[in-house]
Amino acid sequence: MRRLLVGSIAVSALALAGTAHAEGECGSAAAGWNAPNGAVVFDRGPGPIRSVLDAIGEYRTHSMLSHGPGAGVSHATMSNPEQVSWPGVCTKPLNSFQLQYGYPGLEQINQGGIYMYMFGDGSGPEWTGWQQGDPAQAALIGDSIWYNHSYVSDISKHDSGQYLDRPVRNGARVNYSLFQYRDLQSAHQIPGEAVNNGMVCSTFMAYAHSYAGRGSVTPHLYSHEQIANASNSLYTGVYNECKESLGWFTNALLTIACPFYNVCGNAGHQVANCMSTNMCDTADDRYWKSVRDDPNATATSISPDRIGGWGVHPIDNTIWGPDYTHQLQWNSGGNVYGCWQ
Repeated sequence: MRRLLVGSIAVSALALAGTAHAEGECGSAAAGWNAPNGAVVFDRGPGPIRSVLDAIGEYRTHSMLSHGPGAGVSHATMSNPEQVSWPGVCTKPLNSFQLQYGYPGLEQINQGGIYMYMFGDGSGPEWTGWQQGDPAQAALIGDSIWYNHSYVSDISKHDSGQYLDRPVRNGARVNYSLFQYRDLQSAHQIPGEAVNNGMVCSTFMAYAHSYAGRGSVTPHLYSHEQIANASNSLYTGVYNECKESLGWFTNALLTIACPFYNVCGNAGHQVANCMSTNMCDTADDRYWKSVRDDPNATATSISPDRIGGWGVHPIDNTIWGPDYTHQLQWNSGGNVYGCWQ
């Protein structure tokens, strides 16, 4: 969730979770993390997805499956969609295909890759932690996904000498799908399915829980008031991130190139449409606002807080929930180079 999309307008690709740079996609971790095999690692990072979760009263913004201290990591995430070329950038700023079918989606990477994912932009999350629960059951989850699940290998977009393993579902790579925040469908079940063959970080964790035979993680029903607040927060978050990232270009290049358009507003509408209706190819605000303004509209999903049993979510919904949160430390041996996309 943390590394997700937008503001990719005018001159550079700008992330919802902060500006992403190519040099931050690959690098080395001087040490590995201390999270045991099968533990879920959480963080809280910046960006409009955090605005959405804050709007519904939740705290954690990303969840990852650890395969042991200094070992691999399985998680679902999304990099920046590219901007479209002029004049399309004025009215529909983001590449709609990349917005709907987020890359890399579900992936398995090493400690160098996950370190660059979390800290490669020079800042990093404001909070991290992990939960394990029963060690034997947690290890079953970690081992099942790592050793038993089918996958394909893709070459890193930023280093041709590096490969990313991507678990497949229904015979295809698993995309990152924003619509999972509105309706996870049966992504958390076995065999299960969802539009865009998609997951997000926490619906993948629920899927891994079920895949290992640890039981089905029940989703949570979010009220209309919550999703209305979340919709407004998402639009505002994308708009503000875009404005802040563009800096002086807002009054220079964009003003010249698109003098009669609110480009950052259109980016916000496009992302809000994608999350609320799975319509990622339009910046017409009628679509997401029709959901926001429908008193019968709700959302059904699984969040990082639900995976960890925080807040209103029951602690016995996952094997991780009964555990307290342990401090994430980077103290295992080894210097590992890797990429996260």
